[in-house]
Amino acid sequence: MKELEGILMPFKGKSQQTIPALQAVQEKLGYLPKEAIEDVAQTLGLPAGEVYGVTTFYAQFRLKPIGKHIITVCRGTACHVSGSLGILKELERILGIYAGETDKKREFTLQTVACFGACARAPITVIETLGVPGRKVHGYMTKMKAGDLIDEIKETITEEA
Repeated sequence: MKELEGILMPFKGKSQQTIPALQAVQEKLGYLPKEAIEDVAQTLGLPAGEVYGVTTFYAQFRLKPIGKHIITVCRGTACHVSGSLGILKELERILGIYAGETDKKREFTLQTVACFGACARAPITVIETLGVPGRKVHGYMTKMKAGDLIDEIKETITEEA
């Protein structure tokens, strides 16, 4: 992939740099398509199967396209007891997708995590936007607040169009 040449250049021949190379590519593309994995393997001088094995071993790597806005609902014990399942169901209803899915327009990806480690602020929902550094952690989440967050994001999408 032509667009990856500059990103992969610093990793040429450095087989011990598999994870950083994959992270750099995923940062650029949002996920790791088959062609990108092959490019990483060729750049590092490794078999493509070995690089693919790394991508499937670590949960941080994505093999499918994701939405521009990634919404993660914590399902840990404190969040569960505080109502995170209801929040997740509300987000599924609003977005028209289930946890682990991305909408057809690739605007939203909805996912869950076992624990964010912010139990004192349960339930937690985190929103990331591709191309924007950092994450926004929303504590003490409710179904109503979740709906308001989606409305805010949809407004920015409309403004960008």
